[in-house]
Amino acid sequence: MTAMLSRYEQPYFGLHPKLVLAFDIGITHSSVSYCMLTPGKVPIICSVNRYPGQECIGGDSKIPSLLYYNTSGIACAIGAETMHVIERAEEEGWVKLEWWKLHLYPPLPRGKHVIEVLGDFMQYLLRCARTYIEESVPNGNGLWGLLENRIEFVFTYPNGWGDPQQRQFWIAAVLGGLVSNTAEDMTRFHLVTEGEARLHHCIHHNTPIVASDSQGIVIIDAGNWTIDLNAYSVTLSPLLIEEIAPAECRLQGYGFVTRRAREKLSGSRFGTPEIIEQMTDAFDNTTKFRFCNPEDPSYIKFGTMRDKDPQFNIRSGQLKLNGQDVAELFEPSITSIIEAFETQRMNASIPITIVSFMEDFAASDWMFAKFQEYFHSLGIAFSRPDNHCNKAVADGAVLYYIEQLVAP
Repeated sequence: MTAMLSRYEQPYFGLHPKLVLAFDIGITHSSVSYCMLTPGKVPIICSVNRYPGQECIGGDSKIPSLLYYNTSGIACAIGAETMHVIERAEEEGWVKLEWWKLHLYPPLPRGKHVIEVLGDFMQYLLRCARTYIEESVPNGNGLWGLLENRIEFVFTYPNGWGDPQQRQFWIAAVLGGLVSNTAEDMTRFHLVTEGEARLHHCIHHNTPIVASDSQGIVIIDAGNWTIDLNAYSVTLSPLLIEEIAPAECRLQGYGFVTRRAREKLSGSRFGTPEIIEQMTDAFDNTTKFRFCNPEDPSYIKFGTMRDKDPQFNIRSGQLKLNGQDVAELFEPSITSIIEAFETQRMNASIPITIVSFMEDFAASDWMFAKFQEYFHSLGIAFSRPDNHCNKAVADGAVLYYIEQLVAP
């Protein structure tokens, strides 16, 4: 572990300062991490934590991967801004694009290609990063002016994508104005798989890898809708990373737990669409992550002290859920992850000795406890890194670039 940390924590010995911007453009959410490289200083990774249109005070590190286009094919609202233009979008016939990274919602407005959409989104993220750095970093305006032409761009992409899809990222970056179509600018354009970015993040945050031996590690990225598993062999000093089994993906993220819960919330006299939505939000934001013992009931707070329906276990504005029923909501996701892992373990070229659990689902103590029991029964080390719910992929992409600077 010491050897790997020293690679990330060595001072930057370049001749000129640089800015590293890492973009994680996901199916449902996106984020940006950055790092100022100053000669003689140890790099520090930061996050863009404020975007236009965010409702929470202080902002958030992720925005929805959503865009609204008008009838002329111009992007009128992006990210969190899309939450505030719904009425105007309906009135003016704007086209809402979501899950566009998977080409799920063609046709695009006025024949617009998905690469152009990606370029528009990249341009927006760059604009947000610039504003955040200028406003948050001392002498931010001056620093941006100094480093604007020395930005190293790092983009993450799914493990299963080949050369044609990777080429699209370069074209989109050119269309978005991040780089020009020159050989010089191409040297500032970098790609890393989402799996490898997660791996760098995991190692940096205390995943127990022995420095000298090659070990098999599986990264379980359990997000909102998709669950991605990537398997690697890792050797430290020198760093060697090799994919040892095909990536596995399942549509059983934590959003499906909420979807299953929603189906159980109707039936009472409080079963109107508005109240069901309120109950669902309460379950999604609190109940789901607090649940840790099927022997204890769980509660969904949604109304006032006067709201009650004893037949449906509703008292004082709270719905009481049987703990065993809540546990059942998680079972399909748990089963799906285990099946995906066993497939990967069977196909891996070396034994799996470490599993790292990260992203949104890792915040659930119940999920962590269930998997800890399962993997420990197999003699496999299991952990969830620090900051498991933060921007692991974007931060890991910055770590990937930093590691390249000190590679032998």
